[in-house]
Amino acid sequence: MKQMKKMSVRIGIMVITLMLAFLLPTVVRAADEAEVTKVINVKTKIHMLPTEQRMLTLQNTNYVEFVSEDPSIVTINGYGQMKGIKAGETKVSMTVNGVKTVYDVVIGDSVDIIVFAGQSNMAGAGGDYIAAPIPTKGTAYEYNLAQGDDRKLLPMQEPFGNGVNRARMVNGKYMSGNGTLCSSFAKAYYKYTKVPIVGIPAAWGGTTTKHWLKEGMLTQTCKRLKNAKKYLKKNGIKVRHIYVLWYQGESDAMYKVSGDTYIKNMKKIWKKLKKQGAEKMFVIKIADQLGVPGESNTIKSAQKKLCKKNKDFILATNAASNMSNKLNYYADVVHLNQKALNKVGEKAGNTAGKYAKKHSKK
Repeated sequence: MKQMKKMSVRIGIMVITLMLAFLLPTVVRAADEAEVTKVINVKTKIHMLPTEQRMLTLQNTNYVEFVSEDPSIVTINGYGQMKGIKAGETKVSMTVNGVKTVYDVVIGDSVDIIVFAGQSNMAGAGGDYIAAPIPTKGTAYEYNLAQGDDRKLLPMQEPFGNGVNRARMVNGKYMSGNGTLCSSFAKAYYKYTKVPIVGIPAAWGGTTTKHWLKEGMLTQTCKRLKNAKKYLKKNGIKVRHIYVLWYQGESDAMYKVSGDTYIKNMKKIWKKLKKQGAEKMFVIKIADQLGVPGESNTIKSAQKKLCKKNKDFILATNAASNMSNKLNYYADVVHLNQKALNKVGEKAGNTAGKYAKKHSKK
């Protein structure tokens, strides 16, 4: 009798165990479904590029669940950090306290490369990053020379080229700029093209065109462009256009370089950049040194002539030149302040953006 009772108990335990095995998943699923009490679909799409990493949220993620519908396009970890994998469109969601927020994520596959080249005013020696505009995420990137392959494309922000551009000497050392025209350029450019840019920093303070040809600046710039193209291709990102934005000539003016020599040197510089795939050079006409009106006239005239006579060069803007000797636009006797740089960048971005839009395949 006792053995029969023990057998009955065992059978009963087995039956309960089997019932739980079948019922428990259903209960868990029902509980999971009950956790989501509200779904919010965000209308604004998130635009990214392959390899780009970005936080979906900066809030405390201890009780947040993140999910990517297609991890082959974009992944997202438990801290809310997304990473673009390949071109495509999918959704990611964030669930907290029963509220599920769903985002459309678009991983693009095309960019335009802009090489921001020149001397100290391109490097932002007189700028102020706090007063510079911030491009919308997904519209502008910096090809970061200081990071490894997993962090090469960083959202553009000021000071652009921090730690790479060489603005001027301070206590015997070259220092980066404080804020550049690059962000304002990027915002204006995207307005016309709707295609993100990848900016390559290439500015060295106090350099003449002769320095660029003889002291490694041009070689280094070509190397950066070559490496950027290689990196983008490796990660499945197509390059539509490659342009150079050139803001240089103040040092040539101070050294009284002739117009013919300046044009000759510029053509030599362009020849090597063109060999690396650059299509056009957009030239910013320079301003005078404060208090020395007319000092830059020879170089200004050379820049104008260069752009008029050679189809590879386009005059980006006269904005800086028109600011000559207007005190409210200068940070010091040589360098424009952020207010001026923002205006110059916007004007140059409008010119380049309109050109790119007109000369791009639809």
